[in-house]
Amino acid sequence: MSGQHPLREADLIYCYDGSLAGFFSCVFESFARRELPFAIWPPEEEQPSLCPVQEIPTDPGRAGRVRRGIREKLGPAAAKTAAIGFLSGQPDKELALLRYLHLGFGEGPGALKQLGRPEVAEALGLVRSVEWEAEKYRGFVRFEESGGMLGAVIHPKNHVLPLLRPFFCARLGGEDFLIYDAAHKEVLLHQAGKTRLEQVTAPLSLPEPDAAESEYQQLWKQFYETLAIAGRRNDRCRMTHCPKRFWADLTELRDQV
Repeated sequence: MSGQHPLREADLIYCYDGSLAGFFSCVFESFARRELPFAIWPPEEEQPSLCPVQEIPTDPGRAGRVRRGIREKLGPAAAKTAAIGFLSGQPDKELALLRYLHLGFGEGPGALKQLGRPEVAEALGLVRSVEWEAEKYRGFVRFEESGGMLGAVIHPKNHVLPLLRPFFCARLGGEDFLIYDAAHKEVLLHQAGKTRLEQVTAPLSLPEPDAAESEYQQLWKQFYETLAIAGRRNDRCRMTHCPKRFWADLTELRDQV
């Protein structure tokens, strides 16, 4: 991967399977052809277009070469940017990350420290968005117990479950639990000491809380309301620290949505 030959913009759309390995296969194809496609689409974004479409099959060997190349030639910070940026829910994340990688391989890792470069700013913006949301959910996930299993439903903009996995596995390692990302139909399941992240094909409905769980939820709501000081209520400040889009998944706030 080098910048010896000029990069041309191609009126071509890459389609891939939506996986990180599939995206890295697209990166390999782009560097091999020295072209920047018009768009890179996962299955959920495919739509009619006047541009020709190129199906890019996932090639583990090529994906591995790209992954190693990023880590060895651009450094761990660039590898982190590519991995976390890919978790973004932004529709054009693939093209933004591809531009970032072309800049790094074309001009060297030093170019990726130039925060004023559009390619760098856009890629780092993806990372900030994902990390900000993951940090919020570390505090905002609310579990309900049913049949010995703890369950929670979230509606994130980004694919935050991979970043939530180490936190909740460390915190609740002795419990069986699942976190369902209803926005992306992904499930983080921890059961019998083993954890897996899976895609589900149909919406998942968690069991209704039993009487004991409902009572605990009511006690938590009462505790939350008791702590509030009416004279110091500041709705704008509260929504700054806990944006309203999170409220529907919070036991103590869902009635206020």
